[in-house]
Amino acid sequence: MILERENILTLIGSRRYHSAILTTFSFDFYFFEMKAMKWLRSCGVRNINVFIDGHYYSELMQQATGEEMQLSAGYSLYPVFQKSVFHPKIWMLFGEKEGLLIVGSGNLTNSGNGNNDEIWGAFHFDIRSTENSSVFSSAWDYLSTLSSSVKGQMNEKTTKWILEHSKWLNELPKTKPFQFFETSQKEKVAFLFNTETTSIWNELLKHLSNEKVVEITTISPYYDKNGKVLQELNSLFPSAIVKVILDESGLIPSAMQVSKAFTFYDWCDAGVSKIQYAKSGNSKSKLHGKIIHFKTKNGKEFCLFGSANITPAGLGLLGKNSNAEVSLLIQSEKGGLLNQLGIKLKTSNSKSLDEFTATTNQSIYETIIKNNQFKVQLLCAELIYDEFILHSTGTYTDEFKVVFFDKQNRFLYSKTFSNYAKELKITVNLELGSFLYVQLTNVNDGIISNKLLISDYFLLAKTHPNPKTEEIEKIYSEIQNGELSKVLDLLHYAIFDETENETGASFLDSRRNTFTKLNDDKEPEKLYDLSSYKAIENSGFEKNLLLSSLSLRVLDVLKFINLNGISTNKKADISIDEQEDDLGNINGNEEGEVATVRNLSFVMLKSEKRKLMNYFDNLYNYQQEILYGNSRPKTYRPTLTDLTKYLIALELISEYGGKSAKYDEQDTHHFFSYLPFVDDYDNNNVKGCCLNLIGDFLMLARSGFKAYEFDYTKKKIEELKKEALINTIVCLINNRWKDDELHYFFTMALNALHYLGWRNVDDFNSNFVELKSKINIRISELKNRTKGFEKNLEIFYERLCPSFIKVIEQIEDKNFDTSAVNGQIIYKSPWGYSYVQYVNKTNDFTLIRPGFMWDYDKEDYIKHSPDEIYLPLKLSSFICTDL
Repeated sequence: MILERENILTLIGSRRYHSAILTTFSFDFYFFEMKAMKWLRSCGVRNINVFIDGHYYSELMQQATGEEMQLSAGYSLYPVFQKSVFHPKIWMLFGEKEGLLIVGSGNLTNSGNGNNDEIWGAFHFDIRSTENSSVFSSAWDYLSTLSSSVKGQMNEKTTKWILEHSKWLNELPKTKPFQFFETSQKEKVAFLFNTETTSIWNELLKHLSNEKVVEITTISPYYDKNGKVLQELNSLFPSAIVKVILDESGLIPSAMQVSKAFTFYDWCDAGVSKIQYAKSGNSKSKLHGKIIHFKTKNGKEFCLFGSANITPAGLGLLGKNSNAEVSLLIQSEKGGLLNQLGIKLKTSNSKSLDEFTATTNQSIYETIIKNNQFKVQLLCAELIYDEFILHSTGTYTDEFKVVFFDKQNRFLYSKTFSNYAKELKITVNLELGSFLYVQLTNVNDGIISNKLLISDYFLLAKTHPNPKTEEIEKIYSEIQNGELSKVLDLLHYAIFDETENETGASFLDSRRNTFTKLNDDKEPEKLYDLSSYKAIENSGFEKNLLLSSLSLRVLDVLKFINLNGISTNKKADISIDEQEDDLGNINGNEEGEVATVRNLSFVMLKSEKRKLMNYFDNLYNYQQEILYGNSRPKTYRPTLTDLTKYLIALELISEYGGKSAKYDEQDTHHFFSYLPFVDDYDNNNVKGCCLNLIGDFLMLARSGFKAYEFDYTKKKIEELKKEALINTIVCLINNRWKDDELHYFFTMALNALHYLGWRNVDDFNSNFVELKSKINIRISELKNRTKGFEKNLEIFYERLCPSFIKVIEQIEDKNFDTSAVNGQIIYKSPWGYSYVQYVNKTNDFTLIRPGFMWDYDKEDYIKHSPDEIYLPLKLSSFICTDL
């Protein structure tokens, strides 16, 4: 228990804990997401939950910028509303076999974890050494009681998820509240907190009731103006001298009546402060630790420290109106606790109270609580599939509106209700991510509730501490922290994704080139738990599919890199504390970031490319087996997993197409190409990947996609099909097609429009503007463009789209052609758009299209079946394009 200027994050060991519950009064989004979350994630902590004072949360939302939970998403933030202030500062981390408990004075802000002078007490638990088990039991009882009243997904995240993967919690000894327990440091500790029936103050006095106290030292940034706690200490222990340490930047007991029992000291003269200033070079460090130290006649010492300031509200002298606080009381038989903390007071440094300058800071009630009183308190807002669920508390009898706001804090959508209920459910058609906040207003738009961030249920579900997904999430965390090459390590999980496969054949192991039979009735493994969601009754398979899909998770990561990018914006380092007057005018210095250059060797580059090629080859062999393998199904419709794996390939082509890296070998500079733009038809270049992977997938999609019953899964399929259409077209356009290869480009683009887009003219025309807009957005994200790109884009809009419209008009009118000539492109179901290499007078067609098998003799994509002897197709009717 030595006060050092260091961040408590450094106490968290790597890969030792999977979950965390943190409590705070004030909160700094930028600090938490850029520093705390990154550190926790890098240590393997995935299930992260924060309890924050509800009034302070409301104040933050009044200053909302749209960047909340954007720098590092995937944590739960839950407001706690009480009569007064929710003020405890606890970090409790949970691992499979161990735990970490930290109790102290610092908020989840930059100042609370670095700049301020704070005090913390840390305890470690291990199933092999249970010395601290009782204090862990007391802390867990406190937090689990807090969690029991929580609404929504966080209730499960802070109870069931933790208990399932930290079973040692069930083995902790049953303890009585507020009692002393032995610790690993051979000292006694009591876990104290305020309740409606007792308080930190009452329990402290019980522990001191038989002690003869001769000296009391108090340290706090905030005292009540009249010094009521100090006067009570003097009254209860009249034989003790009371040393009061103050910080003028806080609140001092300026109006208290001073007796000879009191001596006053400035924190700057307390010894430890000077040492810390010398170490940090910061002469403006602010006291925020709270300590009451007792020395008894026989040398025994007691030290109370934690979140409670030395005020009636903090220590619990106000009864039911006291703050929610947590403090630790240490009992030491050997003494010397203040010396261990580096606190040394010299009589010569004492001052009279009137030498201190009283600040004009307003109280927390005036600055935060009073300004955030609402008739209804919103507690939890979650989007689950397309259902929005809002939990709240309070009373309201008139008609009201639920109002949604976008990321720019602008009005987006509202729904009116006639009767208030503590749980409201709304079906929404808005895309997730288009709205960020929710608030209740009356019909005249007068505010009746606090504003709340909307939680992404699926994103939080993926933070489940299941050890089977630990490695994926670890890699994802490294990618978020800038290790972009790690994405290739994720491809292995997509290759071996067996989430769903009804064919009985799955190409999973390129080394053995074997196929694994799967049980058609087998449900996907519950990698991310969704068991608490019971509102929609569907099969367990479809309910869990979107969470259990490894390939879908990998796709999320690739989108994070390619579409959204990794944020490199420099943000102001915000310093927010519980006594700031104006939370909207906090300024800080820009945080400098040092750009790092990867020092790559040829061996490393080859290894990365091998992972990339392995994915392409596995996907190609899988698609070929379904289309033409010996065990191919008679009918097959691509699944959500198939579609996701295809999208992963498109993202990889977009990311690595034309990408090169420089390396040094024997003092010579060389350039290494991942996926070049060359004229080759293998899977080691952009053109080959397009011909093989896109061609095969469009063949698979001829019969449509697997039908799902679950509404949200249906919508997900449609969403992914739209993405596949855009990405497919852009990949085809961003290619160097020679004149004798243009029919490959034409047939694949037309088949993409047909199988991934629209099959009637009205639908195509009504969606064309949006299609063009999204294609342009995707084009703007390309890192490398090949020669001929602009020409291909022009061909797509000026020739291919009009030709596509003409064909679907003829299909609708049943206006079929009966003759064609060599070199034309025709449409004929079930082969789709194909190039006519040769047709005779009896309409025996030799057709070419990527997706047909490669014929090594004819050197083209010409074999529409795996027959050894190629047979032309006899077609009596078809539709000719005007290309």
